[in-house]
Amino acid sequence: MHTAQQVQRCGSFELPRSAELAFPLFSPEGERGWIKTWNPRPLFPASIVFARDTVFREGNGSEEAVWTIVDVDWKTHRAEYVRVALASHAAHIVVKLDSIPANRSRVTVTYTVTAFGDRADTLLEAFSESAYASKMQNWQRQISAHLEACPTREVG
Repeated sequence: MHTAQQVQRCGSFELPRSAELAFPLFSPEGERGWIKTWNPRPLFPASIVFARDTVFREGNGSEEAVWTIVDVDWKTHRAEYVRVALASHAAHIVVKLDSIPANRSRVTVTYTVTAFGDRADTLLEAFSESAYASKMQNWQRQISAHLEACPTREVG
């Protein structure tokens, strides 16, 4: 039997939009625009809304996870999720956006991952400090490319 292990990582990056305009990019539907493989499917309610207590599935097979939106605060641009993949891990994710000068925002993403099961070590490697820093750089690149592709539309 493997012992569960937990790690917390926090990273930040900047986006060329105010926090108010960029915040919807971190909703379940907003992420569809910049994560090509992202395909959330509603559990409750019947359609996915960016609101507290929305529950959805994402992923396939052993990678499938159930996500719950724990909190969404439009005033402070903060969203909190819990993600559970029964075969491998649970994660608590907090995304916070702060407006900075020149209509930009600083995005801070904190993951607390509890890994268990046969793949715990592999999963935790994906959350090493260097891997997490790379993940944040990739998110910044993907979102910036999405924003460049649709500069005049809503970003969600």
